[in-house]
Amino acid sequence: MHYLLIPLFGVPVLVGVLAAIFQKPPFWKKWGLTIASAVLIYGGCFAANVHWQMKYGIPVLPTESDLELFLYFCILLVFVCILMYIVFLITMRKQFWKMNLVFLCTAFGLFSFFAAAFLGMGPFLKKAEYVNVVQKAKDRWKEAKLDNEKPIDLALVYSRQDCTKNCAGYPYTSLILVRNQSDQPLEIDLKLRVQNKSGTVLKEVEAVPLKLSSGEITEVWTGDSYAKHDFWARASIVTDERVADLEYQYSIIDRR
Repeated sequence: MHYLLIPLFGVPVLVGVLAAIFQKPPFWKKWGLTIASAVLIYGGCFAANVHWQMKYGIPVLPTESDLELFLYFCILLVFVCILMYIVFLITMRKQFWKMNLVFLCTAFGLFSFFAAAFLGMGPFLKKAEYVNVVQKAKDRWKEAKLDNEKPIDLALVYSRQDCTKNCAGYPYTSLILVRNQSDQPLEIDLKLRVQNKSGTVLKEVEAVPLKLSSGEITEVWTGDSYAKHDFWARASIVTDERVADLEYQYSIIDRR
C-alpha cells in the first residue's frame, strides 16, 4: 500500500515541468506552486523521518545498503547519460556550447530527481511499512490485559522470509517486542528460546541488555540484529524455520 505514495513524490517535478512550458513570469507566479508543493511534500517526508528516528530508532540518513544500491544506479545512469549525449549531438541544431549547456542541465536534473527517489523515497516507504507493522502490534498489545505477575512481557510480532520467489533455504527473520508492565524503570537481561510449530527448539540466544521506562514497549535485539549493516535486514532473531512460539528468562539488573 505504501508504494502508492511514489507518484506523490513526483508531483513537484511534474508541476515544475508544466510551469516551465506553459507559465510565464514573474518568478513567483511561474515557480511558486512548484516550490510550495516541494516544501510541503519533501518537508513532510523529512519531518516524518525525524519523528520515526526519535520514536523507533530508524536512521534518518540512508543506510549502507541504500547507498550501495544507489552506487549501482549511478553506474547505470552514466551509460544513460552517454546515450543522451549522443542523441543530443545528432538532434540538436544549436551551437556546440549551448548544446552542452542544455545537456548538462538535463542530466543534472535527472540525476537530482533519481537521487531523491533512491535516497529519500525508497527508504521513506520502507520506514512507513516498518512503522505500520510495529505500531499495529503495539496498539493490540496496549489493548490486551496486563499479566501483573511479571514485570515484563514479550510478544512475537512476525516471523517471515524477506523474499518473493525461490525462497527455499532462505532464513526467517523474526521481530520480538518487550513491554515493561511495572510502574518503575527496569534494566533487564533476557535469554530467548524460540520454537517451531511442532515445539522443537530452533535457537537459544541472549538479547542485548535493555533499559525500559515504565510502560515502554520496544524491540528486542540480539547478536543476529547487529551482525548486519542493513537496518532493514535486522531482526530480533534469525532462524532456518518459521518461529511459532517463544519462551524467555529474564533477570533484573540492580545497579545500586
